Amino acid sequence: MTGPCQPDPVRAASGGANSLSSSSCPGVDGLLQTALYPEPVPARSPRNALIQASALAIYAAWVIVIGQHHEPWFDETQAWVLARDTPLGSLFSHALRYEGTPGLWHALLWLAARAGLPVAAMGWIAAACAIGGAAVIVQRAPFPLPLRIGLLASYFPGYQYSVVARSYCLDLLLVPLAAMLFARRVERPWRYALVIALLANTNAFSFLAAGLLGLELLVRLGLAQRAGQRGAGISYHALGALALAGAGGLFALWTAWQPADNGYLANTGPSVPVVSGVVFIANALFDRVTPWSDGAQTGADGVAGLVLSLVLLGLIVRLVLAGRDRVLSVALIGALVVFADRVHSAAWHSGVLFMVIVLVVWTQWHNRVDLRTRQVLLAALALLIAAQGWQMVRSALADMNGAYAAGRPAAAALTAWRAQHPGARIAAYGAQSFELQPWLPGNPYANYHDGAPKPQFVRWVRDEAWHSMPTPRDWDSLLQSRPDAVVASRQWLPLAVQRDPAGQGCRAGYRVVEIFPAAKYWRGISVDNSLILYERGACATKPRL
Repeated sequence: MTGPCQPDPVRAASGGANSLSSSSCPGVDGLLQTALYPEPVPARSPRNALIQASALAIYAAWVIVIGQHHEPWFDETQAWVLARDTPLGSLFSHALRYEGTPGLWHALLWLAARAGLPVAAMGWIAAACAIGGAAVIVQRAPFPLPLRIGLLASYFPGYQYSVVARSYCLDLLLVPLAAMLFARRVERPWRYALVIALLANTNAFSFLAAGLLGLELLVRLGLAQRAGQRGAGISYHALGALALAGAGGLFALWTAWQPADNGYLANTGPSVPVVSGVVFIANALFDRVTPWSDGAQTGADGVAGLVLSLVLLGLIVRLVLAGRDRVLSVALIGALVVFADRVHSAAWHSGVLFMVIVLVVWTQWHNRVDLRTRQVLLAALALLIAAQGWQMVRSALADMNGAYAAGRPAAAALTAWRAQHPGARIAAYGAQSFELQPWLPGNPYANYHDGAPKPQFVRWVRDEAWHSMPTPRDWDSLLQSRPDAVVASRQWLPLAVQRDPAGQGCRAGYRVVEIFPAAKYWRGISVDNSLILYERGACATKPRL
């Protein structure tokens, strides 16, 4: 017999996500159970269906409108030009090794470019992934409806991964699909294995998560065979699914295996142990406790944000430990944090951790924890959504009202300048100078790849003298070589030149032709992404702003 609000052993043995008996908690207790432990697939009442459809429509409109105003920055244009200009075989067998990533995203861009689509197609693909993933969350997640809808407004689904078109947009679709298929992965392993295989080919962090999911599937199928569960043993059906997941992982590993001459990190310093990991956690959850502020997560503000992040993570771990998937859940979170602590990682990589945390909470939502833990967890998740939602709106509106990147207008200005100065020697300085490449017929830079018109993407090889992350000394060396013009990324210039680009340029014998203002946004914080076109000569005119 089951007592009040106790698990139903029949449903628990069947592997149902909600192991509570609907008849064991009558009256007020039953209502509380329904609120805190909803069915895995929410009831399709007309009212809920209308709310879900409205939320999805608003989300889709938001992503599409903001995406139409977004200008692709260097990481986006690099992927596009690489996919556009590289044969598919060479893309997977050689080029992607230097990018440090598997190639599913680049394969999609390769298809888009071969179909004759413009560079804006990147944004269309990202929006489609985001909207598809949002539909899975709203319609299939086990959370209360307000929490499901709120997740769409958090920072990564609402802006960073849905508007900034990079491989991480694929996580918005594939991670919710994996969470949706998780409960029946032993009974129906093929679809789950396909999602794992695709997830492994999105990016390095998702590859790690997919590997753990694949290993767990192997163990579960083996345990099912030992237990003699009808229809769940290691049959040809299950072996085929495991082969699919394994092949996807091996292909991703082969694609992204690092060559010995990769020079991407040549000018970067080592990460700080432990610090990098905890910052990774904070960037995924609460980066600061004043989401309305313009400053970075430093000082007491950042420390308080980290404390909030750890509290939320502790609540999630407590939820996880109450279920049978505790090893997998803890490993998924822990492995990503350790990986970020040991390798070079940027702030936006933390969104993969955010999505994995969503997967963990999704798959473990119906674990039995005490009422107070459940209430505090709900409150913490609501606070997280509110904080990230504020940052999402600030970043998106700033992107819509300003320039995120200046590649396209700078390309037009450089084209006009070259028409007036045929044969001029033009130099590139800093990664953002390559944001122009999608709108130019060939590489215009004499100091990159010996001035050859191809490739237009950055080659991350050590024998390439030009580097996307230059030092202040490189700026002085560049000017001493006396190019006729320079396209410079402002954020990589020496600090004195950043503060006074015209005056410092004059002292070096270069005048500013035009400044192209732009700013990237990270959780509401602006990062200068402007480009400056210099030409050699006396400073007789003021730059056009």
